[in-house]
This record gives sequence, structure tokens and C-alpha cells, in this order.
Amino acid sequence: MRQLLVYAVVAGALAGAAGCSGPAPWRGSERVVLAVQTGVTDGPTIHRDEVIDTGLPPLHNLTGHPVRLLWVKWVHQPAAAHIISVYAYTYADVGYGIVGGEGNLPVACPSQFHPSPVRAAVTPPHADSPWMVVITFSISKLGTYHMKRVKLGYVTDGHRGWQYQNLDTTFTVVNPPLPGPVPIPRSGICG
Repeated sequence: MRQLLVYAVVAGALAGAAGCSGPAPWRGSERVVLAVQTGVTDGPTIHRDEVIDTGLPPLHNLTGHPVRLLWVKWVHQPAAAHIISVYAYTYADVGYGIVGGEGNLPVACPSQFHPSPVRAAVTPPHADSPWMVVITFSISKLGTYHMKRVKLGYVTDGHRGWQYQNLDTTFTVVNPPLPGPVPIPRSGICG
């Protein structure tokens, strides 16, 4: 996983899922308003204390109202995993989507990665979002860690709610730790 991966497979999986049906009815505060990824898994080997980037699947709005993200949380986050940041980036600035990568993106590629708060990520009705969301983190202990899904908080049509998004990623953490926020050449991080 020395280079950023592009979302070709993920976009295809979401395109099929997005056309299946409309959003689920409101059930308390849980409601699926953004397409949920299925059928995509990943299993990278990473180094202890390495700065890792994991992108959410492309955001596709299933509703007739704009959806604004409010927060993103790793479901069952292990104690050894430390979230560094959760930022939104525009596809226009970056030029591609991110499944996974290494390094602190705004530090490694400041001319390309302009971080915005997650709340900036608004997805138009029945459309793909111009925003991608990236979780940057490190894991401090050796072992196997699962990021099966994240929980997304949002607001749409005056209602606050939440939903799950599948990531189905398993990280195997090995030694030695790699130094700093940019452990590999910038050419391996920046597009």
C-alpha cells in the first residue's frame, strides 16, 4: 500500500447499490440517506505508529434533499487506534478518490490536499458528492485490527440522523515503526 488507490471498484459497487431502492423510513434517528458500499474488502499491512489514510466510499445521496455530514466515527475503534483527523476534500482539488494511503495528506501534499471540516461535505439530492472524506489515524500496537464500518452523523431536510457505512478493512500492524507524518517519498503520496 505504498501508493494511493483509486476508487474504480468502489464506484462500480455503489452505482449498483444506489439504483436499488430509496432511503429507509425514519426509525428513531437511524436512516440510510447515503448509498452503502457492499462487496468491497481490503487488508493492508501497515507499520506500527505509521500515519494511515482511509477514504470513505464515494458519497451518493439517495434522497430528494441535500445531505450535510456532521461527524464520522469508527465503529468499535480499538484503544490502540488513534484518530489524527477526519477531513473532507474536494475531488476537484485532489483529482481522484482515496481508498487508502500513507502520510498526513495536507502535510505531504499541501498544494493538492486542502482539508475542510467534515461539515463542509454536502451531497446534492439524488447525486454524487463533490466531496470525499478521509480518516487519518495510526495504530500503536502490533496485531490485527478491523475497520468494518463507520457511523456517519448528518442533517437533511431539517432532520438530524445517522447511518452506518461499510469499509470492511482489516489492518495487520507490523514492526518497525516508520518515522514521521511522511514516511515514504512524497511522490508515493501525492498524485
